[in-house]
Amino acid sequence: MFRKLLALIALAALIWLGARYFAHRGEVKATIVFREAGALRKGDPIVENGETIGRVTRITKLDGQDAVGIRLDRRHRRAIVTDSMFTVDDRRIVVNNTFAIGKPIEDGAVLRVKDDRFSRWLAKNAAAVQPFVDKLKRVADEQLDSLDKELASASDKMPEWKREGKEAFDKHVEELKKKIEKAEKDLEKTDHKAEARKLRQKFDRWLAEVRR
Repeated sequence: MFRKLLALIALAALIWLGARYFAHRGEVKATIVFREAGALRKGDPIVENGETIGRVTRITKLDGQDAVGIRLDRRHRRAIVTDSMFTVDDRRIVVNNTFAIGKPIEDGAVLRVKDDRFSRWLAKNAAAVQPFVDKLKRVADEQLDSLDKELASASDKMPEWKREGKEAFDKHVEELKKKIEKAEKDLEKTDHKAEARKLRQKFDRWLAEVRR
């Protein structure tokens, strides 16, 4: 009788563990280290862009700071990236990705919140400058689309340019190169270095192709 009872308990434990595994499969667990976690408690929400993306699972101490364990649900597992900003707003963690360009965090990641004055201000006020950032992104996208069309147009004109002779061909290419360089500098000034690098690489590939 006692053995049957132990077997039933063991079976129940396995069923519980299996159900727990499937319930949390695909979720991401991470730790966010704050200087102070304020009034945060286990179960409090993690919010990004007005939507709850996960919950606080625990709060412990790490190097004299508050290490807040979190769990992101499957649908929002990519909502926190390596350079996301965080603020504690009463009983919730607010995630801001206005200036984030990093990759989604991996399961088990440890993120340390920057605690200098500028970072704190930026994390709290980033939402207010979101429209301005979105406008800059739109301008950058429009500029890149325009240059893509110009490169495509230049490719179509290439046979004509080559018939005009080497000097004329080099002149057309140099004019296009100057436009690319200006766009590259403009992108770098607006903190779009990755886009600027891709633009340069695309132009270099195009140039190598047309010079064959």
